[in-house]
Amino acid sequence: MIKYWLLFKRLIKKKSYLAMILVVPLMVLAMTLVARGQAGFMTIGLYFEEAVVSDAAPFLQEDLRENPGSFTFVFYDDKEQLEADLRDSTLTEAWIIPEDFDSTIADMARYNDTDNPVRILVREEGISHLLAREFLSARLYPLIAKEVMGAYAMENFRDLSDTDLNQLNNIFDTYELEGNLFEMGYLDGDRADDSDGGYLLMPLRGILSLWLLLCGFAGAMYYIKDREDGLFIWWKSKTPFLRDMGYFLVIVIVPSLLVLFGLLAGGAFTTVSRELSLILLYDLTIILIGDILVSVLRKIKNIGLVMPLAILSSALLSPVFIDLKSARQIQVFFPTFLYMSGIHDDYYVGRLAMYILYLLFIDLIIRGGESLLGLKTKS
Repeated sequence: MIKYWLLFKRLIKKKSYLAMILVVPLMVLAMTLVARGQAGFMTIGLYFEEAVVSDAAPFLQEDLRENPGSFTFVFYDDKEQLEADLRDSTLTEAWIIPEDFDSTIADMARYNDTDNPVRILVREEGISHLLAREFLSARLYPLIAKEVMGAYAMENFRDLSDTDLNQLNNIFDTYELEGNLFEMGYLDGDRADDSDGGYLLMPLRGILSLWLLLCGFAGAMYYIKDREDGLFIWWKSKTPFLRDMGYFLVIVIVPSLLVLFGLLAGGAFTTVSRELSLILLYDLTIILIGDILVSVLRKIKNIGLVMPLAILSSALLSPVFIDLKSARQIQVFFPTFLYMSGIHDDYYVGRLAMYILYLLFIDLIIRGGESLLGLKTKS
């Protein structure tokens, strides 16, 4: 234990290690501050061409101001300024609400078509613009539905008075669903956060898991450097495998604690038992990967060449930003995917445990081969 303590004291004096572990608190702090601010998933500019006074335009404007969802809306009085801000990327897209907006709603209700549509201006196509269009459709639906209701009532109930129609419209305007119509949850019974404000922190767990994997690669580099500097000449052991596991554990233990802290601070922490068990399994995976890298690649330069490819492929094939469900047969070979998927699915926790056994078997085979061939790469 004394040697591991000395190793830890020596490790925290390395500027590269200190810089690496400082990334997490700074990143979590920045993401949390941004998430609590006024930032939106998209920044959308709106311009109302109100040459004709309408009832629908003020309703839409008030609705978007009071219930922006995950978007940030900026209202413009100058159409040219709106287009200029879209060109210089101040806005993600722009909505131009036509004059006589009431006739637009009426045409859609009666004919399902209009010569006076809402114009949506974008710089380039993307999934986010499709989401924004769906959002706008949802906000316009009550206006069109009210118009359809009024037209149906007038056509089928010819004795309906203006007073009755106004009362019907008032009922439509004041009716609201109370309570939650939807409740998101996971297969293990935990409730999911379906609030609008946490989207910026959604990739937090994935980013932290990639960073912890990066620490494993850094540990392999530190090991090779210490071996070249003769550290293991005086650190003999009857069980070099356990000694090396302890070496990597010293390197990843502080980053692992920081990951747990980051998840807690970012609101992504689930339960103590689930988080501790998964981080322990993930740490064992990273330790074994680091030990295999030392045996197979044997040089810092080689690890440096492999590391970007491993991190990038893990980011693409793990649900950090998107989940490629069509690539499941490939994803199960990436520990980051198993770690993230195991948060709410015991099946992937078991897969991660099996992954560790496979890595342990491979590591022991490699070590046995080194002993038979007389390769002194570990001591």
